[in-house]
Amino acid sequence: MCHRSAPFLATIRKVSLAVAFRLFLCELLFLIFVSCGIWAQDASTGALRGTVWDAQGAAITNADIVVISVETGTRYHAATDSAGRFAVDLLPPGQYAVRAEAEAMSPEISPMIRVGIGEAALLTFKLKVAGPQETITVSDAPRTVEMDPSALSALVDERAIKDLPLNGRRFTDLLLLMPGGTEDPRGLESGSNGDLSYGGIRGYNTSFLVDGGDDNNGFYAQAAGRYRAPYQFSNEVVQEFRVSSSGYGSESGRAGGAVVNVVTKSGTNHWHGSTFYYLRDSALGGAAPAFVGFNPSDQQQQFGATIGGPIQRNKTFVFAGYDQHIFQVPAVVQFENGSTLVVPRLGTYPTPGDYEICNPAIGGQACDQALVFASAAQLSTMGGTFPGQSLGDTGF
Repeated sequence: MCHRSAPFLATIRKVSLAVAFRLFLCELLFLIFVSCGIWAQDASTGALRGTVWDAQGAAITNADIVVISVETGTRYHAATDSAGRFAVDLLPPGQYAVRAEAEAMSPEISPMIRVGIGEAALLTFKLKVAGPQETITVSDAPRTVEMDPSALSALVDERAIKDLPLNGRRFTDLLLLMPGGTEDPRGLESGSNGDLSYGGIRGYNTSFLVDGGDDNNGFYAQAAGRYRAPYQFSNEVVQEFRVSSSGYGSESGRAGGAVVNVVTKSGTNHWHGSTFYYLRDSALGGAAPAFVGFNPSDQQQQFGATIGGPIQRNKTFVFAGYDQHIFQVPAVVQFENGSTLVVPRLGTYPTPGDYEICNPAIGGQACDQALVFASAAQLSTMGGTFPGQSLGDTGF
């Protein structure tokens, strides 16, 4: 029989806690690295693919491919295989320059390439034998294809987001320009544009990804922030987005309708920024609301700014944005005077024109027209135009 003293048990307990803590750290680091790998394999990136040949059309093996981001200076490297093929995946959307070089061959560069979400630029390099003086040639303009040709998708680029007019400047309203997109009437109300439906499927089956991460509200089965005014992301911080309504890959996550991949802007090697101010005022025009009889004064203002630049060139960048929305729309309350209840004549079916103002012979009803008109007049004195204001701001 063995008896353990209290100090010995305390030592065992300390050792167990230390081991458990180390195991926790190991698991945490493992999850971090695994999640980083999963994060990279999303549909919010693009790719560069192509081949490298010599002047006779033979494949060049182990040619060095250097891809440089024009905005940030980030470099990506790849090498050709035995068939002269190369691929550089998981590229953030943006402008790129590509250079191909091999031993004893003159290097070749490509024209400026624009890589979008879910797109792959196809390049073909034909290297010549290096002479006494090194020359650099420019390859033909690359072709751009979608990485998943079976998918039905459309890209909304930065120019469209910037130039297309939007009442309220909510970038998700641009989804209505996509084929098969419409407002789900079951989610449409006065303070919302409703869920966005694709292919006749309920709007809550649309999934949103922002910079590769899930951006859905699981409780309401809608995008985070739902569809309330004003918005979740300002137009000024959205670079581009792609809408895939059918045939998208499993890496896009769960969705029964469409998948919306959004990429936000980033800082670059050059300081840049923007300011904006938008004004909508009923005094500048517009029809009066139905049944009101006049055009109440309402106003909508949106203003903000963005700024981005390098903290350390080619390595670390910063981008910030702010947007405020001031929405002033009054509530008009008025009561219309009406007639009293009309009933059909006794023993007849209702026909057009076969009505009369209250018939005391039916059910002993009394004519209360005067009482009804008096009540309506009293309610009308309580009506009027009541100012209302909605304030919203978003930072990034």
